[in-house]
Amino acid sequence: MTLRTRPTMPRGNDQGVGVITVIMVMAVLGSFLITATGITINNLDNTSRDRQALSALATSEAGVAQAIQYLRGGSLGSLTCVEPAAGAAPGATCTGPGPSWTSAMNPMEVKLDGPGSTCVVATNCFKVWIGRVSAYVPNCPGRVADPQVPCSGTYRIHSTGLAGGGPSARKLAVDVKITPYPFPIGVFADALSGNGNVGVHRESIFTNGCMMNRQRDDQSGSGVQFEYDTAAGRPVLDLIYNQPVAVHATGDVSTSNQSCGSGGGGAPIHNTTTKCDSRFRFDQTGSGAVLPSSGNVCYGAYVRPAALGGGVYPTSSAFTQADLQKYGYRPRGLTDAQYDALRSQAKAQGTHNIATGSINATLTGLSAAGITSPVLFWENGSVSLNATNFPASFLRSLDTLGSCAAKSVTIIVSGPGNNLSYQGGNTAPYLSASIFVPDGTLTGTGGRNTIGTVFAKTLDLGGNVDFYMDQCFASNPPGATLDVQIIDWREDDSQNIN
Repeated sequence: MTLRTRPTMPRGNDQGVGVITVIMVMAVLGSFLITATGITINNLDNTSRDRQALSALATSEAGVAQAIQYLRGGSLGSLTCVEPAAGAAPGATCTGPGPSWTSAMNPMEVKLDGPGSTCVVATNCFKVWIGRVSAYVPNCPGRVADPQVPCSGTYRIHSTGLAGGGPSARKLAVDVKITPYPFPIGVFADALSGNGNVGVHRESIFTNGCMMNRQRDDQSGSGVQFEYDTAAGRPVLDLIYNQPVAVHATGDVSTSNQSCGSGGGGAPIHNTTTKCDSRFRFDQTGSGAVLPSSGNVCYGAYVRPAALGGGVYPTSSAFTQADLQKYGYRPRGLTDAQYDALRSQAKAQGTHNIATGSINATLTGLSAAGITSPVLFWENGSVSLNATNFPASFLRSLDTLGSCAAKSVTIIVSGPGNNLSYQGGNTAPYLSASIFVPDGTLTGTGGRNTIGTVFAKTLDLGGNVDFYMDQCFASNPPGATLDVQIIDWREDDSQNIN
């Protein structure tokens, strides 16, 4: 039998193995490359989405800031949307036509880039609306608490920020507490001068000095008199402080038309002996005293309803610096920071040191832009104003409704020796304003009736003048005099964002 030999390869002949190895290494590296590329692309996508998400959040925050600016330039009465309960759809008060600050269905839209003013694809913009959680009430029980608690309202800002063409959108719900700046809300002056015929209606007079020419409210005559409620047998109620309107003076109050003392047929109304002049049961002066709780016609002459804080008024005919501070008094009325904020607001609105002949046209333009409570700020000299300087929409008749959305203006004339003179007539319509003359004198010629508040270093009570407060102004003070504080901030992911 013949044996067959097995073919053998020569030793050291590895041809083809290297090629296979290279192919395998390339395959592994290719797999790594594909994986790395996928991860990189995915990371880039995530980075882009994160960037857009942050951009959307910043845009949403810009919407909140814009809403706060709107609140400080508008009227609380315009905020008619009642905030829906948690989980509930917005009600009929929040579904009006738009774009509107009070419509959840058709919110205000502000585009941050490109032409136009509404949100469109591939643009950065925000949609914002405001709901009323609890309305501001001017005469809350806190007004007469000891210590006093400021009255406030709570409102919720809903802002949706959109970044580019998507997919990023962020929605915020921010609660703000709105409180008027703390100053004596009424007619205030460090010093009062003049002996004209002065009528004061539904607000009180506060002074860090004395007042002369006080006359009985229940009789006709000349001098300083408050509106009288014949049926109740007392002056009408102060719409802010839940008590009869009156004079609150750290000095004397006198019926004399010559001085704050005696003479000219008059004398100071209170003293530590008689404690209270029954003709002026609700006035308080620096010469008054704590009233005995029995046997005194002035003690507890007004019983405050429990819903408005309860208690009786007055319990004292005395008025001190400490009492004045309880009403919010500070020198110059507001803080330097608050005046700085008002100055900045006026500069932004084009009303800082504005020529009086330009006021009408400027306020008309601001009103058309949605700023219905602008600031007029002068610090370059004395100013003389007339009702004709203002658009007709800033003048109005008295309004007993707190739900009004009337326009108003904040007027500041600042600087030593810088005075304000105003003439507006004795018949409606009247200018609706908060007036601050912290370093000078507020005066006028003839009739100069206004609706609102006054704070002046010196107030000239000569001539014929009436100061009014009505429910419309009390419930809707000028936006520029409001402190807006964020009290809650959260991202709202309770529903999809369209």
